[in-house]
Amino acid sequence: MRTSAPIKVIVHYPKTEEGRQELARRVADVHADFVISSINKLNCPIKQKLELLQAVIDTTKGTYKAPEAEQGQKPRKKHQEMSL
Repeated sequence: MRTSAPIKVIVHYPKTEEGRQELARRVADVHADFVISSINKLNCPIKQKLELLQAVIDTTKGTYKAPEAEQGQKPRKKHQEMSL
């Protein structure tokens, strides 16, 4: 993992509700672009990438259900850290 000097960022938050909603929409757009870019960089078939993207979408909506083959299995150990 690469390390660099920390960068200080000053953010002037919007003062209106409309401005806060616009900021939230823009942050969501940047986050979605990052997720898609990270998935595209994976070394796996396109079908698997699409399934992963759909799982991410379903998880954020709260509708994700594990495939039948995985439902009866024991949960896997969680990794301490994951970098995308």
